[in-house]
Amino acid sequence: MDEVFSEARDEFGIRAWTYIATGDGVMRTWPGHAMERGDDVPPGEGNAELGNCKPYEPRLRPWYVAATSGPKDVVLVIDTSGSMLTTDGEKFGDFRSRWDITKDAILALLNTFGTSDFVNIVAFNSDARALYTNKLVQANEEQIALLKEALENIEPLGGTDFRLAMEVAFDLLINAADRTLEDEEPTSSDCEKVILFLTDGKDCTLTNSRCSMPVDENETGVDSVLNFIEEKQTKLASLESQRAHIFTFSLGFEADDELPKEMACANEGIWKRIIHSDDPLVKMNAYTSYLASRRAQSDVIWSRTYDDAFGLGTVITAAKPVYGPATAVGEQGPLIGVVGHDVRLSDFNERAPGFQETIGRFISRGNECLPVEFSSCDLQLLRGEQAQCPEVFDDANCYFFEGTGNYYMAPKTPLLDFAGAEEYCQERGGTLAEIDEDLEDELLAGIASNAGSWLGLRYSDNDSQWVWTNSGRVEPQGSNLWAVLIDPPTRRNRLMCATIDRRGVQQNVHPEDCSVKRRFLCEFVGPYPPTGCGESDTIVVDDDYEYNVRPLSTCRPGGESGRDATAIGVAVESLTNERVICPLGQPKSTFDVRCCDECK
Repeated sequence: MDEVFSEARDEFGIRAWTYIATGDGVMRTWPGHAMERGDDVPPGEGNAELGNCKPYEPRLRPWYVAATSGPKDVVLVIDTSGSMLTTDGEKFGDFRSRWDITKDAILALLNTFGTSDFVNIVAFNSDARALYTNKLVQANEEQIALLKEALENIEPLGGTDFRLAMEVAFDLLINAADRTLEDEEPTSSDCEKVILFLTDGKDCTLTNSRCSMPVDENETGVDSVLNFIEEKQTKLASLESQRAHIFTFSLGFEADDELPKEMACANEGIWKRIIHSDDPLVKMNAYTSYLASRRAQSDVIWSRTYDDAFGLGTVITAAKPVYGPATAVGEQGPLIGVVGHDVRLSDFNERAPGFQETIGRFISRGNECLPVEFSSCDLQLLRGEQAQCPEVFDDANCYFFEGTGNYYMAPKTPLLDFAGAEEYCQERGGTLAEIDEDLEDELLAGIASNAGSWLGLRYSDNDSQWVWTNSGRVEPQGSNLWAVLIDPPTRRNRLMCATIDRRGVQQNVHPEDCSVKRRFLCEFVGPYPPTGCGESDTIVVDDDYEYNVRPLSTCRPGGESGRDATAIGVAVESLTNERVICPLGQPKSTFDVRCCDECK
């Protein structure tokens, strides 16, 4: 990289910075530049652990934002319920509440928006409201400052109502699309629609709490939320608008992930968990990576003009996103970061006094709305192992999985308790499904219901273990099948049987009251199909099956990601043992690190 940097000069010579910044905030600049530190940094602006060094966040700079996202409408939906006051990091000396962490992350995220974006914030608990006006606002300095002020004044309290929050969020997008259609004053970019949804709790539909809207008798709580969102998406699309992509974030290790994961999967989004030790901007980088995913094919993007943080005056930056190696099946690799080169406006002015019009054309290229069309693997690669979504199978009487050689049924009716479901399967020559083969969990997640379908797995009081009813095999408590947060089974809570839902292809099995009526999955040993599984009634999942949502295992072979993560670049071999970051040694002043002994 040093050799590449040393050749980075334009016709003006080396008179500005050339750099690369990664998605996790690491930055390398040429020529090197030491940040202000020690007594030269005003109180409160430095990092005490780094010799009071003044921090610099590249992901919030105009050039990074310009390269990773075009025009967009964004609604930030933030949980402000009482549980957000919980502190998760006290054991580690971190006394910030979930709300403190969330608020700081949103304040930082607001700095990433530009004037081609339209934004607003929805705060929700048992109620929901847009923080500032009832429409999307252009993300200029004045409007962003007003949103920040409103955010600072929030006091978390109350419960959690997802549908009410999504109603306010979608109404902002729908009203903006409607105004655009009617040629009224624009409150929309008329481009990408994104909802960022942050919560730490369970929705009221899952906790028997009072909700603002009733749950229909023929719906589960999970279905009521997902169906409500789909109705709003349909309304948005009817106004010649794009559907909204929903990115969800579960705050804290104890946050239930069932609905947030399923909301993201059903709406071409991505789910992440944020805990106290995380950098929220890194986790939210899933949203940035999504927006940047199709800008790799675009030309160099020019940022708006801005004041250089290192003292060069007013500059404009030529920037371009950088991606990892393509996968074995030809899919684009993940976003690594952004490369950029600054040009001082004073240099432009010396060579071409009438440069303003040209600069305007450069900047407008970055404001173009580029169509984003994902293949079935693109989003899965962005989601990763822990958050990949299950297949969306077409309806069929039966499913044959070549990997196991068995047939499966997932009837929508009747809804039965565990004993009734077990009897239903046995009467037809099968059993409640058991996960005992490679990739079988992926298939069963794909045919499971949103709220969960019975598996042949129940808790044995005698052995105090979870046992598969067909084989008698014990499923360990630490198995990767179990959802992260599960209540231990007791006779009092009656959570003695297990269901599998659509929150992912792993960690999606959870205990349930055996008496609750649910859908269920039957398994029939092959090779001969059971009654009702004719050729025209059966979906065959084999090498020729065309997925709607391809499993990650078919997008990026397991060894490939490990290879890329551990590959050692050629340049590493040239580094000497003395070129290390640690230890920091005796703190130096800004003058000491910027100037040589001969400096006058």
